[in-house]
Amino acid sequence: MKTQITRRMFASACVVAAALALVPGCEQKEKVLDIETPDGEIEVERDKSSGDVDVEVNDKE
Repeated sequence: MKTQITRRMFASACVVAAALALVPGCEQKEKVLDIETPDGEIEVERDKSSGDVDVEVNDKE
């Protein structure tokens, strides 16, 4: 009985550790500007960790 509980706790700890290890790999971006016009749209996003800025321009056809 005690070994089953220990195994479950170990497995749970492994799942939590794996989840925490994967979280920093996700890009965390914040939307700085989002403009929509009849002819297209402009979206500006900034990466929270590095400060890099992405600008995306889409023309509607």
